[in-house]
Amino acid sequence: MKLVRPSRMIFMALLLLISWNHASFASEESFSSQAFKDAMIGGLAGGLVGAAVLAITRKPGQHLEYMAYGAAGGTVAGGAYGLFKAQTSLVAIKGDKISIDVPLIMPDVQEKGTRGTNVTIMAELISGKF
Repeated sequence: MKLVRPSRMIFMALLLLISWNHASFASEESFSSQAFKDAMIGGLAGGLVGAAVLAITRKPGQHLEYMAYGAAGGTVAGGAYGLFKAQTSLVAIKGDKISIDVPLIMPDVQEKGTRGTNVTIMAELISGKF
């Protein structure tokens, strides 16, 4: 019982810090705001899926952790999707602005028959209109 209260306080402090600090990086084209929004939407959707699975179990009162597992999985999947969607090239040139971001790394697997398999990793380094 003593461990529950400090963990609740830490969770509430982190939640308050994240929700309060969200306005500082919530610009229109922010990389972190896109990932944050997708993680929150994924967490809500995962929680709903967990609740739906909970509704079809025999003793739902004994399996309340399904909602937590669904929310956690949805948050991770939504955050990964947001990071993947927000990634661009290493250097993006838009008009007079130059931005440096995390490049999108795309693996490509090609089978060469009896010679084996080739794996090519590509990343976009520079994007813009010249």
